[in-house]
This record gives sequence, structure tokens and C-alpha cells, in this order.
Amino acid sequence: MLWIAIVLLCGTVRQLEATCLATGSHKASPSPEPDLRDCPLYSKNACCSADTYDKMSTSPETASWNRCGPLSTKCEQFFKQLSCFYHCSPDTTIWANSNLSNHLLNVPLCPGFCSQWYKACKNDLTCTRNWNSGLRSSNATETNCTSECIPFSKMYKSGRDLCESSEGDSFKVRSCNCLNMDKDDEQVIKSVIQGDSTKVGVTAKPECREKRNTMNKLKLSIRKRSLFVEDIDGSGSGFPTTD
Repeated sequence: MLWIAIVLLCGTVRQLEATCLATGSHKASPSPEPDLRDCPLYSKNACCSADTYDKMSTSPETASWNRCGPLSTKCEQFFKQLSCFYHCSPDTTIWANSNLSNHLLNVPLCPGFCSQWYKACKNDLTCTRNWNSGLRSSNATETNCTSECIPFSKMYKSGRDLCESSEGDSFKVRSCNCLNMDKDDEQVIKSVIQGDSTKVGVTAKPECREKRNTMNKLKLSIRKRSLFVEDIDGSGSGFPTTD
């Protein structure tokens, strides 16, 4: 009973201390948004209000990925997932960029998510590798591309390149402790929080480091056993020598 009480208390404290990114479009702290139709993944505890997100998602100046014309439905879906995460997730502060208050830093995305994103958008058009710095300011009725529109497949080499280049240093591809922008991210984020307090997006890689250390120990063990067999038998084959 005491253990359960401690777990509930920790969860309550984290909820009370939860804040959102300090931007004009985010709420001060997350709260339920049952009418968040475009981002249902975060409706139970969101840093965006339904009205604010609806206005932003339909505003021409905020949809930077549409500068070369409307994207295909499958391609745009990935951008909407990332937009929902940025505007509505109550956990984005884990990867807040200390130098740029309205930017994220090294959010860990899974290779599979990046590959599917690239596959969905490879035939769509874009005009810049980095939407954070490669677009010029303009009014809502004018394009703000600084170069010609070309297919994603020509702008980016792979899913990894797309994830790690399109938003500057906001995203980083990782093979574990990574996000797929779906309901399973909740468990990943819990693991991240338990492994490190605030700077996981920048430095700490608890599960990845653990797996790497395990593999290194296994390789070292195999190498030692191989050397031991060679010293005893003198053949290096692992089988007894014969006269």
C-alpha cells in the first residue's frame, strides 16, 4: 500500500509541476481538451487549446510545408503528427531548446517513423532543407520559398536525412528510447523521465547505453573464450588437436 501511495504521489507532483513551452500559442500548463479533434493523442492533457490549434492548422503562414502547393494526404499526415506533438504534447519541455524558447532540441525519432515519412513524401515538393531557417517572411498570400521546388527525394537522401534536416536540430534519429508519434510514446517518455530528469534530449541515452554495454560485454566474453581455447589447443579452431 505504501508503494502505491508513493507512485500516486509522484504522479500527482509531476502533474502539478507540468508546464508547456513558453510560446504565444501554448497554454501555461496542460489540461484536458476533449474537443481536440485534429490531435486526439493529446486530448486528455494538452498544451494547446482546441480553438487555437484549429486556427493555426488552417492558417497559410503556419503551414510551412505547403509552400510548394498542397501535399499529398499521406505526406501531410506526418507533418500534422509532428505539429500536434509540438503544439499539444505536455512532454515537449523535456526537449526544450535553452537557446531558443520556441524550438525543440534532439527529440528522438524512431528510424521506422522517419522511413515511413520519407516514403510518404518522396514525390511531393519542397523548396528548402530546413524550414526553420530556409524560408523568408512574407504575407499569407505569397510564397516564401528562397529556391525552386523539387521532390523530397531530391532534397533529402533518406528518412534519417529528412528527420534530422527539415527542422534543424529539433529531431535526432535513434534506434531506442525513440518516438513514433503514437500512443506507445507514453511508455517511452516514462522511461526517458525515469532515466534522466531534464536533459535527455541533449545528452542522456539510458536504454541505448545499456544495450551497447551489454553487447560490448558479450563481445569481450566471446573474445576471451576464443583466446582461451587457442592457448590450450594451439590450433585456434576450437577443436582438440591430433598427433
